[in-house]
Amino acid sequence: MPERTEAPTPRHLSEARSRGQVAHSPELNAALALLVGFWLLRGPGARLANALQQIMAETVSNLPTGELTGAWLWGVIVQDALRVGPDFGLILAGLMVTGVAATVAQIGLLWADKRPAVDWNRVNPLAGLRRIFSAHGLVAFGRALLKLIVVGWVAYGFLRGHVEAVLTLSQTDLFSALGRWADLAFGLALRVGGAYLILAVADYAYQRWQWTRSLRMSREEVKEDLKSSEGDPFLRGRIRQQQRRIARQRMLARVPKADVVITNPTHLAVALGYDRATMRAPRVLAKGAALVAQRIKDVARQHGVPIVEKPPVAQALYRAVEVDREIPPPLYVAIAEVLAFVYNLKARGKAQIPNPKAQSPNPNYQSPIADRSSSISNLPSAISHQPSTIRH
Repeated sequence: MPERTEAPTPRHLSEARSRGQVAHSPELNAALALLVGFWLLRGPGARLANALQQIMAETVSNLPTGELTGAWLWGVIVQDALRVGPDFGLILAGLMVTGVAATVAQIGLLWADKRPAVDWNRVNPLAGLRRIFSAHGLVAFGRALLKLIVVGWVAYGFLRGHVEAVLTLSQTDLFSALGRWADLAFGLALRVGGAYLILAVADYAYQRWQWTRSLRMSREEVKEDLKSSEGDPFLRGRIRQQQRRIARQRMLARVPKADVVITNPTHLAVALGYDRATMRAPRVLAKGAALVAQRIKDVARQHGVPIVEKPPVAQALYRAVEVDREIPPPLYVAIAEVLAFVYNLKARGKAQIPNPKAQSPNPNYQSPIADRSSSISNLPSAISHQPSTIRH
């Protein structure tokens, strides 16, 4: 069996929670209930004790001289229940809220929809003996012994300091002795409960460590879990490859609508389009490097889109502008020169540019394409300030 050395995955932890397998310390619930219970006895409990004392005195003094009837007894019970009910209910509610809060603080809100199957080994006496004398059983015995020693030592230290007070209680009246006993019991409970709470917090930390350790996984289990939750790595790679291919096809489908393709000339290609009615500035319709750049140029040649070699501009566009985004203002002037050059060539009937470097715009040429010329003039101010050699 492979060694389980890897931390559990989130999916493995979630499955364990759905089965009800969580880190929980009953000792923490008991310690908090002990402290809250004795604290409530100091408030509502004291009122409850006084009420019970008065009820006993009144009942004895008001006993009927004749035969006891059921109606009289029922009336006494109802009257006394109304007197002690609120304080008694407050104590029960406080203990219940404490228990629920302690459980929620440890495991959160949990609905275990996958109940574990019945383990018949737990009712087998031989299996029970093996659990008792196993490493886990010995650790549990050591924890219980440690709690007993610590709590006993704290209680002994408290009682040792109040021996004289306990001995003098026999010389006082009953009610005074009861009050003094209550004070001593509260002090003892406070110290014992505090020590028990510290041990309970340590026990919860141990239970959580033990729970995480029991859910460790082998490397093969981690791989299988990730494969189940995220899919096979090979299939994910194929899906991403297919997505990139579809995105590239959509991008290449926009190249025929471009006004110009600016190249590096061999490594980069960026297709630009500009529509005065819908765009504030020219927009990158497609871009690519290496084989994708060559494919963009091939599609551009097939559809008569001009190709202009401008290495600095192509590099700046490729690095700074994503597909379907408008060019930034620092590139307005450079792109305006390219578009004006292309529109001049189109006006002369040259849709393809076999040698763009040899072509240069005629400074005295007036473009007959009025709408495209006005489109250039309607770009932001940085584009409209074109060099005089490209004016229409």
